[in-house]
Amino acid sequence: MKRIILAALLCFHLDSNAQYFIDVFSFNRQSYNVPSGPLTSDLFVNAVLPKVLKNGNTLFLRGGYEKLDLKNDSLSAEYSSITLAMGGQFQMKNPKVKFSGLVIPKIAGADFGNSFSESFQLGVFSMFTVTASEKFRYKFGLYYNKEFFGNFFIPLFGIDWKVTDRFLIYGTLPNSMKFSYALAPSKINAGVAFRSLTRSYRGEDVNTFVRYNELQLKSFLDFYVTPKNVVFLEVGYFMGKTPLLYNNSDTKKPLPSNLLKDGKAFLVFNAGWAFRF
Repeated sequence: MKRIILAALLCFHLDSNAQYFIDVFSFNRQSYNVPSGPLTSDLFVNAVLPKVLKNGNTLFLRGGYEKLDLKNDSLSAEYSSITLAMGGQFQMKNPKVKFSGLVIPKIAGADFGNSFSESFQLGVFSMFTVTASEKFRYKFGLYYNKEFFGNFFIPLFGIDWKVTDRFLIYGTLPNSMKFSYALAPSKINAGVAFRSLTRSYRGEDVNTFVRYNELQLKSFLDFYVTPKNVVFLEVGYFMGKTPLLYNNSDTKKPLPSNLLKDGKAFLVFNAGWAFRF
């Protein structure tokens, strides 16, 4: 079986726009053990290449790599995805309003040896950001992706709110929201985070796919090793649906599997590093 071979990695995350800062490069690994199911590990590598134009607009190249591993005593499975998003942020006539748009081609699956078209997806991200004041801005938009289970539309609404010099609220629902407090300004941040992310991968059999509905509520700690280097730790509960296998002809009812099993709420851990501006 042919597996994914990568020479260079770039990663795009839908919720990376929802903040007063940007992670130019980061990587993290989250893990959890599904009760009576597999030990699951998910690796993400993230990067963004911005190009600021003379007129104040910004072009973006974002890419992505994710590797999902599932293992139990006798079985294992691996699913990966590569994303390359292209677009930018543009100033509207109203100086308080900016528009962000991205086209997001993606390949995702267990085996890309069959056909590129079998593992290819195409998405679009659009968002308007309105700056109400120096401390508050709100956002609204739409995300679409051609998932293996069908057309997937998500209306988006978010805020970036500097409540005080130490307390920030930022995020874009329904994907993410963070409540962050600076325990030691410029050194340690702590808070509570919400994360929701739905995606799909082509199965080893091209007649199947895996759907993954993440839903997490967790606490986090950010440690600023230097002003731009951040180590982060997260722990919380996974409350969504673990990766499940489906047949292309029935996108509602999961197939029986000795490895891909639904699990109830359980602990999830995440740790990583970011180069942040």
